[in-house]
Amino acid sequence: MRHPTILIADDDSRLLEALSQRLRNDGFEVVTATDGYNALAKAVECAPDVMILDVNMPAGDGFTVLERGHNRAELSDTPVIYLTGDKSTRLDEIADVLGAYATIHKPFDYDRLLNTIRAALLSAPTPPSVA
Repeated sequence: MRHPTILIADDDSRLLEALSQRLRNDGFEVVTATDGYNALAKAVECAPDVMILDVNMPAGDGFTVLERGHNRAELSDTPVIYLTGDKSTRLDEIADVLGAYATIHKPFDYDRLLNTIRAALLSAPTPPSVA
C-alpha cells in the first residue's frame, strides 16, 4: 500500500526537518523544498497528495506555487495548506480566493495540522489511503 506523499516547502530548515520527521513517523512520504521554484519542480516530479507551503519564501512565494500548480493537469486538484507566520487577514483572503484548502498560522499545533492534512486527503478526487 502506498503512503500519501506530502510536499513541504519552507525556507526555515529547522522547521522543515522537524515537520518532515514527524510526518514520516505518522506514515507519510515527505518531499521537501526550501523555495518556491524548487517546490513547484518537485511537485511536478512527485505529484504529491497534499502540499504544505510557506507563503514567504525566496524564489517564488507559496501563492505563486499554488497558482502555477493549479494550472498543471497533474497538480490541479492537489490540496494546498498554507503554513505561515503572516497573520494578516489579507493573506487569508488571498489564500481563499486562490483555492487553498486551509491556512494555518505559526506557531501551530501539530495535531491540528495533522487533522487538516488527513481531511485534505479525504477531500481529494481520488483519496489515497490516509496514514
